[in-house]
Amino acid sequence: MINFLLSIQQKFSLFINSILSLIKVLFLSDFSLKAAKATQSRCGILGNGPSLKTTLEKDRDFLQQLELIAVNLFSTTEEYKELKPKNYLLLDWSFMNPDHSFGRRGLRGIIENTTWDLNLFVPDKMLKSTYFSSELAQNPHIKPIAFNYTIVTGYKPFIYWLFKRNIGMPQCQNVLVATLFYALNMGFKEIYLFGADHSWHEMIKLDENNNLVVSDTHFYGQKDYDIAVRETSYMSQQLFSLHKAFYGYEVLAGYARYLGVKVYNASVKSYVDVFQKVKVSDLSSNE
Repeated sequence: MINFLLSIQQKFSLFINSILSLIKVLFLSDFSLKAAKATQSRCGILGNGPSLKTTLEKDRDFLQQLELIAVNLFSTTEEYKELKPKNYLLLDWSFMNPDHSFGRRGLRGIIENTTWDLNLFVPDKMLKSTYFSSELAQNPHIKPIAFNYTIVTGYKPFIYWLFKRNIGMPQCQNVLVATLFYALNMGFKEIYLFGADHSWHEMIKLDENNNLVVSDTHFYGQKDYDIAVRETSYMSQQLFSLHKAFYGYEVLAGYARYLGVKVYNASVKSYVDVFQKVKVSDLSSNE
């Protein structure tokens, strides 16, 4: 009886979520926005996890064989100017805020360090920011391309239909989830993830006063923030945020199978477990 009731509840939830997603898409999405097209069959997504440093040191030749997509603060590194990724994706609203050090640093890095033609994928809302658009206008090499960040849930065939038409996305708790989604819609046949450590749980702790402290370290060795979360934020909320990040990959693993796209996790270290794990050294030896 309990299983029957749970089944009914799940079916009802899927139905309601599908209806709500349709309403959101109708009112929030721009149906004219299309994904950029891949220029080759293989793509590499450069996450900024600490393990990317090893990849950049040992597997540079393999990276240069792929169409690359960078994210967040990769533009502030020397490797950005050396690899010259063709694509870049931003998701965090801090990039629209001139008073936010993270966003300001990343945006200035893109503007000042890009000397080649770059596709910059951003949520539609970001391009409506006067500050953001005026900053980008300083560099004619940067081509901003908007996408709909309208979160949809519900029946898989229905949300895949929305995904494929670029009018709905899964929830993207992490920028790499959004980047992987966009790469899937670009038409690549093989996608490789690098620097997708996602080891945040290793850096969550309680200090001597029982305050929750969260640190975030990237491959360039810099901690972007140390946050003592007080009063309204607890361990359960931090772990729930991690759940949402990893669940986004689960959704996209199903979507990749639906599209017939192979997604490989080539990160030296990673807690993402829904894609086939590969070593670049093995890939290179097989070519």
